Amino acid sequence: MILTILNPTDGSNLFYHGLDWMTQAPILAQQVDVDIVADFLKTWNHIVKTGQLWAFFIGVVAGWGLKSLLP
Repeated sequence: MILTILNPTDGSNLFYHGLDWMTQAPILAQQVDVDIVADFLKTWNHIVKTGQLWAFFIGVVAGWGLKSLLP
């Protein structure tokens, strides 16, 4: 990407280094062992164990009931 900056002394100056720093920067990365299914199952078991699933269903039923009472 090229950014043009107006310079009062010599007109327009093509300015590369302001936006080019990302390509010159070293890349920092790490390898991480990700197991999406295990993370999902762990979260799901926590939701069921703490009763949040039942609270969700009770909230849906109560909200549906209140919606039907309102005009």
